[in-house]
Amino acid sequence: MMKKTILSLFVAVNITLVCGQVNTEHLMRVGNNAMYFNDYVLAIQYFNKVINAKPYIEQAYMYRAFAKISLEDYNGALDDLNRTIEKNQFIPHAYYARGYVYNRLGEYAKAESDFSKALELSPENTSYLIGRLEAYDLQKKYTEELADIDFILRKNGSKEPQIAIEKGRVQLLLGDTVAAFRTMDSVVGRHSYLAAAWGGRALINMLMEKNDSALADYNVAISLRTDNAEHYINRANLFYKKHNYRAALEDLGKALELSHNNKTALFNRSLITFEIGDYNKALADLNQLVKIDGGMYEARYQRAIISQKLGRHREAIADLSKIIERYPNFAPAYSLRAESYNKLQNNKASYRDMQTAIQIESKRRQHKKTSAKDDDEPNNEAKIANSESGVSDWAKLFEMTEDKGDDKFGKNSVRGNIQNRQVDVKPQDNFVLSPYRINKNVEPEHYFSAQLNKLNDLHKNDMRLYFVCSEIPLTDALVAYHFKNIDLISEKIAADKDNYYNYLYRAINYTLVQDFDNAVNDFSEAIKLDGGSALAYMCRAEVRRKKLEVAISSEADNTKSVVKEPVEATDKKFSHDFELLIRDYDTAIGIDPELFFAYYNKANIMSRLQDYNAAIALYTQAIGINKKFAEAYYNRGLTYIYLGETQKGVADLSKAGELGLYEAYNLIKKLR
Repeated sequence: MMKKTILSLFVAVNITLVCGQVNTEHLMRVGNNAMYFNDYVLAIQYFNKVINAKPYIEQAYMYRAFAKISLEDYNGALDDLNRTIEKNQFIPHAYYARGYVYNRLGEYAKAESDFSKALELSPENTSYLIGRLEAYDLQKKYTEELADIDFILRKNGSKEPQIAIEKGRVQLLLGDTVAAFRTMDSVVGRHSYLAAAWGGRALINMLMEKNDSALADYNVAISLRTDNAEHYINRANLFYKKHNYRAALEDLGKALELSHNNKTALFNRSLITFEIGDYNKALADLNQLVKIDGGMYEARYQRAIISQKLGRHREAIADLSKIIERYPNFAPAYSLRAESYNKLQNNKASYRDMQTAIQIESKRRQHKKTSAKDDDEPNNEAKIANSESGVSDWAKLFEMTEDKGDDKFGKNSVRGNIQNRQVDVKPQDNFVLSPYRINKNVEPEHYFSAQLNKLNDLHKNDMRLYFVCSEIPLTDALVAYHFKNIDLISEKIAADKDNYYNYLYRAINYTLVQDFDNAVNDFSEAIKLDGGSALAYMCRAEVRRKKLEVAISSEADNTKSVVKEPVEATDKKFSHDFELLIRDYDTAIGIDPELFFAYYNKANIMSRLQDYNAAIALYTQAIGINKKFAEAYYNRGLTYIYLGETQKGVADLSKAGELGLYEAYNLIKKLR
């Protein structure tokens, strides 16, 4: 159920532990930094150190479990959470996390129990309620699920339209079509911008056979640029009923663009292409279906019919035999197989199958069975794409911090986990110095820096450094390597405290292991020794920015709010921190006016502070120095779009795509 998305999670942990000989508070804080930047392997290393030094600290086990959850190591996470609860039975978030793990492991009753325990300790926490909703849904306990949904809606009201949509879905599953329609109709009235609301009401209209109303609702949902394949599948069904086969096939094609292996879309398309006589296309879809799901017997049955028409009787017999094995009382399969045996001149087998089909039909009539479908035969009709629960998707947005019951559907409430929501249009990241770069479509020479080139030439035996805007999480081996580097460079510094390069390289190693406090200290020492190093100023600004991101997110958690738009960063509490890092960028630019990365990084900060005009000016300066700076074009394009200058924005995005940032093309398509 969980991907990929994995799972990129926002973490803002406010930790206060008593320090001993081993500075556990510092280790936990650095582990928190690693968690925030999705470097879970590194985070585990830090929590291991805390556990080795002070095995009685339950928080270290819990946070290590959070990192393991992010790596989908659910059994390892379960062990750590069991230890946490053994040490302290009054941490609601430990029960919540364990409930989340139990849901992933398929132990839904245990999950329900843990979420209920978490709610005993923190009765109105929305995250815990959503976890229990998922457990109820997976157990088909729809009445209990509906009660929790009503509680959330009473608590948060119209702020939770997705929960209201889920309420309509559950009411439908409970057979209360009238109540489900009333719920969806209310959501459409209050949140007319939500494609899911229109799609939900459309489905109910469709089930009530109000096809014209359903079609009108699906038209609106799709006009809102829905990415829900179900909407296209069901509109295709409605077009089919109106004999508009071309429109139906177009919608099914779009559904398969959004969901490549969608079984309902493939099956329904095969029925239409079969009906219009395009047997080869129908067969291609059915072959794909059987490959995806060999137990989809209606696909095998349809394929057998086409195989017969194409004279492929042995293939038809193979499919029909599989169906008969599963549905021994499905008379049409025997009749069809009898026809194929007859074509192959196997008269004995043909006669046997015909007799079996006759006997089954005779028994059916004797028992007065209707023609309605039952469990003894596959359903070979076109399928409606039923609305799936959003609860499991929301529950995937596992919050590693206690949120005090915040709005889980606010903007950017979970860092990096937006795959099931509106498409997140996010700027390209800042450039940092790193020994690791990801192969990109942008040509590497576009990132040339004279100062960096000089540094690499002078220190060929040290790490070769690159400017990168996509950082990689470190493996266990790389973590060990950088800790060893820190120790080796520390020995050099002990022998020579006036070597600028030693402080610079140790600072970079500290940055890679997310130890921002020590990194800032070392960059500051490097600057004292060489005040003319633009690289040191820029690197210190970047570490300060990362520290600030963690601090802002922790502040948001402590003030019982979710992380909101960049305006949050303008709080007076952080104005001095922003001033410090902007001053570092300015100093770097003053030393090296050709260092286009510094202009770009500062522009990103100004954009975050919502000073869009200043950001555009800085991106333009960076582009003036480097005409092939793809990321600057991309971010300037987004900034123009924020300001309503879409034409300029699209032009910049087009240039970014031309230079190798191909995601720009996807964004341009969405803007049309």
